[in-house]
Amino acid sequence: MAKLVKKKKKRKLGGFSAGSTGKIESPLRPYGVDKYPPCGNACPNHNPIRKMLMTIQKAEELEKSNDRAFEEAFYIFLEKTPFPSVCGRVCPHPCETDCNRNQKEGSVRINKVERFIGDYGLEKKLAPKKLTDEIKSQKIAVIGSGPGGMTCAYHLARNGFKVTVFEAFPKTGGMLRYGIPDYRLPADILDAEINRILDMGVELKLNTAVGYDIMMDDLRKEYDAIFIGIGAHKGYKLRVEGEDAENVMTGTDFLHRINAGETVDIGDNVVVIGGGDTAIDAAR
Repeated sequence: MAKLVKKKKKRKLGGFSAGSTGKIESPLRPYGVDKYPPCGNACPNHNPIRKMLMTIQKAEELEKSNDRAFEEAFYIFLEKTPFPSVCGRVCPHPCETDCNRNQKEGSVRINKVERFIGDYGLEKKLAPKKLTDEIKSQKIAVIGSGPGGMTCAYHLARNGFKVTVFEAFPKTGGMLRYGIPDYRLPADILDAEINRILDMGVELKLNTAVGYDIMMDDLRKEYDAIFIGIGAHKGYKLRVEGEDAENVMTGTDFLHRINAGETVDIGDNVVVIGGGDTAIDAAR
């Protein structure tokens, strides 16, 4: 425990009496702590935001070309997520809310930077880097090809595991495809980032619903581990009288049917209840 030793002797400084505050006798010494930045801490995926931004910022100082800095930033993103272009379009970016620059002129537009870097990787056809050349014997089944399932498949493939993704719908993407309109998330962007994962050796089985087309017991026998990432495809109901009528549907169900290419007869007069992203997308 530190021991405080006070000095009684006083001395004159500029006409004022000054007393020593004492000193601490302790083996401990102060040291700096490199804390996790608030932007990265606010990110649900804890993306290495500061590392990415500093890579771009210091490019000229380190005599790097812009292309080299952008490529390095792209691979920094891929340490955590295989969907920088997707997230750069649809993420609500809580990182910007907690950005330290808000104490000055305003936050760094992190979301825009992520989108740019993600699109740069697609334009340059940059491929993910595997962490090992070893092909492991374990086989992993991933149920669902949405962002959770495909991110899981991506990291498993990077580490040399054999991965098979089972998707009940005719196309991959989960709620990214069936819950978000094309004007906010173009299908070609989503396809490009998913295909980049599949190109790592991930096997895909579409139109295969676990529990119907293949049983869970069969998966347990064939695979060493199973990841379930079936998403949240059901919308919230208001629990009011009449909500089960024929012409009433949740926004999630409506968007799913539209994005699946169905023709939905909604009549001439439509009421949209809500003001969030789903409501606005449905109204549009």
